[in-house]
Amino acid sequence: MPHPDRRNHDTYIENYLRSGEAKIIGIGRDVSGRRKDGSTVPIRLSVGELRDSDDAPLFIGTLHDLTEVQRAREKIEELQSELLLVSRASAVGEMGSTLAHELTQPLSAAMGFVEASAALIDQGDGGERARIRALMDQAVAQTRRAGDVLRRLLEFASRGDTERSVLDINTVVREICELTMLGTASESIDLKMSLADDLPSVLIDHVQIQQVIHNLVRNSIDALDDSDGGTVFVTTVARGDMVEVSVGDDGPGFPAAIRETLFEPFVSTKLDGIGIGLSICRSIIDAHGGRIVVDDKPKGGARISFTVPVFEESKY
Repeated sequence: MPHPDRRNHDTYIENYLRSGEAKIIGIGRDVSGRRKDGSTVPIRLSVGELRDSDDAPLFIGTLHDLTEVQRAREKIEELQSELLLVSRASAVGEMGSTLAHELTQPLSAAMGFVEASAALIDQGDGGERARIRALMDQAVAQTRRAGDVLRRLLEFASRGDTERSVLDINTVVREICELTMLGTASESIDLKMSLADDLPSVLIDHVQIQQVIHNLVRNSIDALDDSDGGTVFVTTVARGDMVEVSVGDDGPGFPAAIRETLFEPFVSTKLDGIGIGLSICRSIIDAHGGRIVVDDKPKGGARISFTVPVFEESKY
């Protein structure tokens, strides 16, 4: 083994020998090995101990070449990154028709306010100045609203950097929930948010966590579509050094047969689903050092909760 793995391993064995213990040991560690040509290779090192007839310690080392495992892991991470982009692009496509309606409304309103203002100006009545100002302010507000919808859509659709930043989780939740609900034209589905006040800031990748929330809210909407409507519940709460976000609904819940494998790839409750959404969610939350779990709501329906770490300035 090259340094520092060799030095660390030798120190471990020396400390073990000095301890005087005489038990079988097993060390399963990922370290670096060095080939004859001097190149390094990732290996899994397992060490066992036995005693010879003179009670002297003997050690048996097993080396498992992890090169292919590492390549496979990197390929999986690359594919999951691509799937994340595909999933986000697909979600944007689903929102298209409803977004057209949502944008038409504020833009039409703005046009109406501008036309009314122009008519008042043409009348030449100086006393209407305050009313004209109010109408123009309304036009600006409606135009800004349309711009905000487009901005959030572009942010969501873009790949984005994977750098994490310190954010208010409630702001992240509100933005993506508003955008996701635009993707459903059903008037029989409501969204209720219960966001805790004074939550500590969190250290997250903004786009990735928005993708998780979008997937969970979208799943609840799909479940409610199949059961003639209902309510999607989104909550936030502090949990020690973590902040928990929960997304639930009062739909039919998850079938017991797939609860244990719900976050595995290609497991889906939808007839036309390919089963990658929740798998991607788990990968993102695991990478953030959090945990994602599923449980049943007390009054029926399903709920999935995940945690993300609180930002602690002393650690950075």
